[in-house]
Amino acid sequence: MDGRIIRGRLVQIDEETMDIFLENCIDSEGRSSPATVIMGGSVLYINILSPPSKETLEDRILRILANNSNITIAEIAKILNIKPSSVRSAISRLKKKGLLFGNEANIEKNK
Repeated sequence: MDGRIIRGRLVQIDEETMDIFLENCIDSEGRSSPATVIMGGSVLYINILSPPSKETLEDRILRILANNSNITIAEIAKILNIKPSSVRSAISRLKKKGLLFGNEANIEKNK
């Protein structure tokens, strides 16, 4: 309400009061604090920004394979919302790097 902007890592929102709990905060005047509670009644609007993911396609495929080594390329593509050809290319790169072993290396047979 007073025009200040506070940026920080969202920790929690109280659903009843709409109070917002932030960590590692910095306000529009450059002041920092380890934590801040913003009372729900004093909030005019909220803009939530997520940092860009540093996880590569290969990382995401490896994570999926770690959970289910019998999954097909088509299923991986569907989970990641990408084309099966992109999954095949990423798997090829992972094989060249030596990061796929055992059943995971045979994923292309599970089409």
